[in-house]
Amino acid sequence: MKISFNNTEYVLEDFLSRARTIVTIGRMTDEAHNVIAVDDVAMDVFQCQLTKGDDGWRLRLGQWRTECPKGIRSDRQHACSMCRGCCVNVRTANPTYSWRMPSVPMTVNGEPLTNEGVILHDGDILRCGGTEMSVELG
Repeated sequence: MKISFNNTEYVLEDFLSRARTIVTIGRMTDEAHNVIAVDDVAMDVFQCQLTKGDDGWRLRLGQWRTECPKGIRSDRQHACSMCRGCCVNVRTANPTYSWRMPSVPMTVNGEPLTNEGVILHDGDILRCGGTEMSVELG
């Protein structure tokens, strides 16, 4: 599956590995490392995430995040750039994760996206802030 915006295509399967099963999308910032970082100040840093399942790619509003002792949030796949991966909270066997809802709404084909999510289909249009993304299967 491909997500396209701003004349750039992202093949979601290229981001998956044994260590990474979630593709995060959010505003480009030093605060967090999103797999797909969008240069749009109207988008939340922790906007949404995609997971691949037997029924296809599910898009959910928000992201799983862990708390940082310094007050910086980090995603499950990457430690934040502030501590270079040395954070005890990220490195422990049982870090505490919470679901972070964005402050910016998002729509799929004009319908509001929720944290329960939707399965994406060919031709779906995702909108958030000033960014419009299109979905293409294959």
